[in-house]
Amino acid sequence: MLLMSSCHSSSDETITLLNKPIEKVTISVSNETFTVDFKINASCKQDYMDQDILTSVFAKLKTRNDLLSFYRTLKPNFSPGYSSLRPDNGEYQFVMSEYMLAQECFSDDCNTNFRCDVLQLAINYQKQKYNEERGICPFCARKTGVFLMAVILVKEWNSSSQFIDAITLQHALLCLSDEETFVCEDFSNLIIDCSEVFLTKNNNK
Repeated sequence: MLLMSSCHSSSDETITLLNKPIEKVTISVSNETFTVDFKINASCKQDYMDQDILTSVFAKLKTRNDLLSFYRTLKPNFSPGYSSLRPDNGEYQFVMSEYMLAQECFSDDCNTNFRCDVLQLAINYQKQKYNEERGICPFCARKTGVFLMAVILVKEWNSSSQFIDAITLQHALLCLSDEETFVCEDFSNLIIDCSEVFLTKNNNK
């Protein structure tokens, strides 16, 4: 795990959770325009997001720090098998947490330090979603991890543009809404690699 003295969330991150955007939005940064699609494809929404089991858990989270602290406690002990198997409670929590964190990190009032903290955790978790010894995480949780990392990279585009090309980043920003998109391990690793270089360079500033 990377140790980052410059990337730490401040204790005043008590901003109430936004729970938005939920639709397709456009962002322009440094003469580059990206489309970020927060819509969730029907299968993921039905299997992961529309679950009563999530209500009691996430209703208690009121601020960004609440959400980040909860995300930090998750254990990537995924059920064995492929995406055809029913996801377990842990996978529900990863999907919901990463989607909500993407909403927060997309906000203009979210600072770089908070995004760095989230990005490091997302990297660590994403690597384990393809660990066959732990079980292979169903496809929606792979998507939310890639989407979360991509949202952070696009919001930090002034710095991250050195480490990822716009076409690759744009593809990652659309993966969540597309029913047919499968996030393969190679593409996931590409986004991870770009994110790790960004964190390393940002820490050395």
